[in-house]
This record gives sequence, C-alpha cells and structure tokens, in this order.
Amino acid sequence: MFNAYYHKKIKAYLKILLLSVIYISFLISKSHAENPKEVKVGILLGFTGVVESLTPSMADSAELAFNEISNDGELSKQIKFKIQRSDTSCSNKNLAKDSATKLIKEGISAIIGAACPEITMEVAKNVSVPKKILMISPADTSNELINLKDDGYVFRTTPPKLRGSQILADITSDRGIKKVAISYSNNKDFEKFARAYSKALNKSKIETSIMIPHNKNTNDYSKHISALTAAGGEALAIISDINLGGDQIISSVIDTGMFRSFILPDNMIDPEIIDKFKEKDFKQSFGYVQGLSNLGSEKFINLAQKSGVDSSSPYTGESYDAAALIILSNFAKIYSKEKSINNMIYSVANKPGIKIFPGEIKKAINILSEGKSINYEGATGVEFDKVGDTFGSFVEVDFNKGKLKSKKLR
Repeated sequence: MFNAYYHKKIKAYLKILLLSVIYISFLISKSHAENPKEVKVGILLGFTGVVESLTPSMADSAELAFNEISNDGELSKQIKFKIQRSDTSCSNKNLAKDSATKLIKEGISAIIGAACPEITMEVAKNVSVPKKILMISPADTSNELINLKDDGYVFRTTPPKLRGSQILADITSDRGIKKVAISYSNNKDFEKFARAYSKALNKSKIETSIMIPHNKNTNDYSKHISALTAAGGEALAIISDINLGGDQIISSVIDTGMFRSFILPDNMIDPEIIDKFKEKDFKQSFGYVQGLSNLGSEKFINLAQKSGVDSSSPYTGESYDAAALIILSNFAKIYSKEKSINNMIYSVANKPGIKIFPGEIKKAINILSEGKSINYEGATGVEFDKVGDTFGSFVEVDFNKGKLKSKKLR
C-alpha cells in the first residue's frame, strides 16, 4: 500500500512536469511567433552608373527569394528579413565603401553584391571582411577575386572570367572556324581572358590572326578596324563589355563589311546589343551566357514571370541564388550549432543532399529542420569550390532575327 501510494504520487508529479515542459515550449514558440528574429540584408549594387540598366532586375530577382519567406505565414514567424538597397555606382570606390559601412552600422548581417570587380574587391578588403560580414556577389567575374584573402566571408554565384574562355574556345571549335581575330577591352581582366581564349584556340588548332586592345569611348576606331581587317579571319571575337567599347567595335566593323560573324562572351550579350543590331547582318554571331541550368533555369524563369520580374536580363538567376543561399544559411544556423552563417554556405549549397530549385525554399527549410542535408542547385547550378567561387553553367547561344536563341548547355 505504501509503494502504491508513492507510485501514484510520482506519476502525478511526472504528469505535472510534462505539462509544465509543454506549456513552457508553447510560451517559447509563441514568443518566437510574436517576435521573429529580424535579419537585415543589404543589396549593394550599381543603381546608378554604367550598369544601372541591369541592376533593377538583379535586385528584383534577389527580393523574389526573400518574398518566399515574407509571404509565408509560418516561415516569417521564425525569421523576418529586412532588405535594404544601396548604391555603388559601379565605379565610385568611396561611395561603395561608405554605402557598405552605412549598411553594417544599420545592422545588416550579409551583403548581396557588389557587381563590378574593383568595387567588390574594395568593399571586401576594407569593409565586409574586416567586419566579418558575409558577401555574395552575383555578377563579379574578375579573376583577381580568386586570390582574395577573405577568411571565408566572400562568395560569388557567377564564375570567374577564365572559365568562360575555355567554353568560348570549345564553341568556336565546334563551329568549324579555323581563324579568329580578337579585339579585347583594354584592362587586365579582359586581356587575361583574351590570352586564355587564344591559348585554348591554339590547342584546338585554330589560328589567332591578331589580338589587339580597344579603349572605351574612342571617337575614331579606324586604325583599330584597319588592323583587324588587314589580319582577317572567319570571325571576330570581341572580348569586352557593352559599356567598354564593345558595341562601338561591332558598329564600326559591320560598316566595313569585313566580318559577318562575331564571337561574344556573356559580358557582350545584353538586350541592348540584341536590339541595337537586330536589323544588321548579325545572324552568324554566337557566344555564351552563364547562369542557366536546365530545370533550375526553367523554374526561375516561371517564378520571375509570375512576379513580373525580367529574367532575361543578365545576372538575375545569380542574384536570386545569392539571396536564397543567405536565407537557407540563416535557417540552417538555427538547426545547427554554428554561430555564423558563412560557415553554413557550403553545407546548404554543395553535394550531398536533396536538390533544391527556385521556388522551393520552404521545402528546403523543412528538410533542414528534420536534420537532413540539402544541395541547393538554384537557377544557376550552384556548387562552390574551396575559395567560394561557383563552377557555373554555360549555355551556347545564337543570334537569330534579332533574338537570342539557346542552343546547347555546356
């Protein structure tokens, strides 16, 4: 009888303890629901300056990912993302540093940006890395960033230019072209790309007839065009950017009638170029764009169209992916013992794990909450190397009747 009495008492105490734990858990979850963690993220891009026509679509694409959280009642109770846009002008280093510094003072924990090479390097070296702020660039393709000592705080969802040089050479070879003239923008990055491209052509037994630099906004390109014409070739490769004289070279060359086939890297493939030369004899031209990966790109395009975002503009998929990685890293941090989100990037982005595509952020978070691994493929086939660069995916494209036509995934 004595034992039965105490057994009954113990059961009663255990019941009370269990109900207390349940009640405390309820209060904690209620507190989280009423007071979700606020995470501030900066979008640091060139909203003015030479890339201002591209930037709105990039920022809108990044915010598409954050909308998947803010529009979900359940997820937004856990983390509330607050997005702040800030300008770099793409060329003003002081403005970029000031903008980044202001964002950090306002409490941002991650930056999407920058886009332009010198700006990304300047902000990373002098602001974000010293302050231990995660930075993911959706558009910086500079080779210099590969060697940046960033302590694991700098990533990019677009690959370095040098990877594109081999892709462009492979496409050129597959077209059966045997002789190419090369005009490149007069800066270190484009010169490295041009030399790497020429070297790759040589391995495929394709002759480089000439390789010369051009300058931006030169009033008279006649000497440059004369040199290209004299050297000749079946096609002219323009290793440049539309804002660095590339479009002017095309205009000048077309007028001579010497070259009808142009070979263009992704920096030269832009809606502005397509529209500008749609009435010209441009149909034998080709090149590549990066950032597309079959299923991922299709899902992103559909998602963007439903929200009225222009997915055809460069670096939109990369911008969405940068935002998605920041979101997933923040949620992954909740379900792990890690203290910083940059340490979670590789775990959510790379193999192994369940593949995650655009529009599937909630699915990914549910998987993480169960203690399982994800492999964020995204719009662009994200997979990071040891320095935080993505390997990237490339699509061969043709110009056809004023339109860009995808031909083959590389």
